[in-house]
Amino acid sequence: MILALIGKGLYPEFVGRRALIVGSATGPSSYSQTTGDVVSLTLLNYYIDAIAGVVQTVSGTYFVRFRPAGTGPRQAWSAHWYVTSSGAEVGNATNLSAESIQVGAFVGQF
Repeated sequence: MILALIGKGLYPEFVGRRALIVGSATGPSSYSQTTGDVVSLTLLNYYIDAIAGVVQTVSGTYFVRFRPAGTGPRQAWSAHWYVTSSGAEVGNATNLSAESIQVGAFVGQF
């Protein structure tokens, strides 16, 4: 998943030594329960400190939870997709490329 900033020139918005971003993304063409959907930024030279909450897809069919690889600064993040009606994680190899989300995150500079 590539988190692309929304609104030309609106983000990042600096808060102290960190920045707040809001971005949009689409799902993967082949989901993996093992790795989730690895999150990256279109913003060069930035890393993710935290991603805000659980978000629902625009269609309402799925919701997405974000997980860090560990604790501490500069962790890798992944998105895990779940079916709204059942709460079950989406199956392996499911095509989610037609699904989209919008999410906020705190980021820092390398």
